[in-house]
Amino acid sequence: MVIGLIGMAGIGKSHWAARLADAGFTALHCDDLIAERLRSEHNADTVTVYDIGRWMGFPYEAHYAARERTYLTCEQEVMVEIAERIAEEDNIVIDMTGSVIYLDPALIQRIRRHATMVYLADDPELRKQLLEEYLVRPRPIVWNGLYQPQPDEPPAATLARCYLHLVHDRATRYRQISDVVLEPALHRNSAFTVADFLAAIRAKG
Repeated sequence: MVIGLIGMAGIGKSHWAARLADAGFTALHCDDLIAERLRSEHNADTVTVYDIGRWMGFPYEAHYAARERTYLTCEQEVMVEIAERIAEEDNIVIDMTGSVIYLDPALIQRIRRHATMVYLADDPELRKQLLEEYLVRPRPIVWNGLYQPQPDEPPAATLARCYLHLVHDRATRYRQISDVVLEPALHRNSAFTVADFLAAIRAKG
């Protein structure tokens, strides 16, 4: 079985990838692979996902647009390599980034031929929490043109307003490429085990 975890940054994909790794899966953490590529090819000081967030910055900063493009290029390259790997190997969990939905649709379909895509869904309360975490300690977020400031609007207000639009738009996109949807009542529940997680996937098979 190959599992692809999708959902917003901070929703818990890395948490579940780690739990599945403890159960015997090989975990591929896309953020780590992108950070490595940014270091080696673009001389970026990136080791952790928060380093990438700091490097990318907020969408109102002058350098953001160019770095957003660089990030997506690196992500595309990483996912091409992963697509090649999962065509040959099994028992893998892919901890995908929140922006995987913006990659080449043909590449997404290629990955879906080999991986069961599991969407870790959010809800209004979680969206508020994720926004607060992003403002305090930003992870890399690709806004894909959805950061649209209004005249005389402070950047923080624009972020809060546009973030809700972003997560709503992404939720639709995630569901379109998902095979299994796990709601927060399940995937954020400490009593929901790896066995339960795998059973939920098999039940959709």
